[in-house]
Amino acid sequence: MAKVALVDDHYIVRQGLEFLLSTCELIEVVGSFSSGRVLLDALAQEICQPDLVLVDLVMPEMNGITLIQHLKRQYPTIKVLVLTSYVDEEHVISAMHEGADGYEMKDVEPERLIESIQKVLNGETVVHKEAQQVMEIVNNKPHIQNKLSKREAEVLKEMAKGKTNKEIADTLFVSEKTIKTHVSHILAKLEVTDRTQAALYALANHLI
Repeated sequence: MAKVALVDDHYIVRQGLEFLLSTCELIEVVGSFSSGRVLLDALAQEICQPDLVLVDLVMPEMNGITLIQHLKRQYPTIKVLVLTSYVDEEHVISAMHEGADGYEMKDVEPERLIESIQKVLNGETVVHKEAQQVMEIVNNKPHIQNKLSKREAEVLKEMAKGKTNKEIADTLFVSEKTIKTHVSHILAKLEVTDRTQAALYALANHLI
């Protein structure tokens, strides 16, 4: 029987999940926690040893992204399935980047949630269709398709500060001509036409 722990700061949500999962003979809820910190304390004290943790993302004290970081670093064998109401780029990409094994929405059909839990336990990655769309959009962004070099990233950071090519050259101890070349490559890779657009793109996509 698969052992599942729940982490959500809303008591009524945890109660609903406990009831739902109790209807599945193959799943046992071994813990219900109001925060990631409480779960980590329980794991440290070996109060519960789940095979999978259902994790909400937006919680006080410790958000779900930070919890996923801790779980994957300290308990890499535990599967993590996100169950959230948020399907924006910041949450989806951050959760999957930190190692979440699946991403489901709270409005998912009960049968689908149980199916997703079982798939994740079997080693599959399960991603809700809306989260999958977000990932596809991000993966098609210019900076993902055309990776900036380390030096180009440094130049972009200085560009965003409003520095001229000469000022950037002085900061990075290279020639102004070299910076001009880097700037040209950056604009091409990010598919923008000027420095202002490059800076705005960098800020919007957390490149700096």
